[in-house]
Amino acid sequence: MEKDLLLILDEVKKKVTKFYDGKKRDKLTNQIDMLKNDYSSITISEKHMPTYESLVIKGKELLKENNMRDEKKVSYYLRYCGAAQYDFRDNIKPLNTILKSFLLTCTLFFVLAPQYFGFVLPFIFVIPIFMGLRGMKKRVLNGLMMGVSVVPMGVLVATIWLRNAYLTMGNFDVFVNALAQNYNFSLEFTRNLAMACIMMSIVLLGSSFTLLVSSIKYRKMFI
Repeated sequence: MEKDLLLILDEVKKKVTKFYDGKKRDKLTNQIDMLKNDYSSITISEKHMPTYESLVIKGKELLKENNMRDEKKVSYYLRYCGAAQYDFRDNIKPLNTILKSFLLTCTLFFVLAPQYFGFVLPFIFVIPIFMGLRGMKKRVLNGLMMGVSVVPMGVLVATIWLRNAYLTMGNFDVFVNALAQNYNFSLEFTRNLAMACIMMSIVLLGSSFTLLVSSIKYRKMFI
């Protein structure tokens, strides 16, 4: 049964060679060769047969001439084949890593950003974050790209917090006293809050880079 998909990929490659040329042809044929190499070592378990059969059916539909002439449809099908490998190998842990680092980054971004940017900046990112989360859960590539858009702002906010913390190392008590007076908090509470924010900024920086690296490394998991 596993050979069905390999045969379909062979047919797709033949038609790609026929209908495309130049860089488009090279890009698509390279993708197909990589998929054939990957799938040659995969054994499809019974629980994944519906997904596999769906790939085969979609592949047969793609082989129609009108569909093969549409590069977007060909690219989408190849991405679908690439993403399905993670299911067939029961390797979904990278998705959990991406989602957890994304949620942590967003949470800390909302907590730390208002101190230096007010509430306007976090508010602007509410919709992209929501849409990114929904798309990432469904393993949609556009959702992943939208979710990763929070990384630069997370790094920016974390960097500003750490920079200011570094600048106030020599007179930290003066800095804490100024904050306490500004927000009408006790010195002890303000000191603990400042230390907590500094620690959160370190975590924010780490989660932002984890999200970025994981998203790049496992982008083929998304369709």
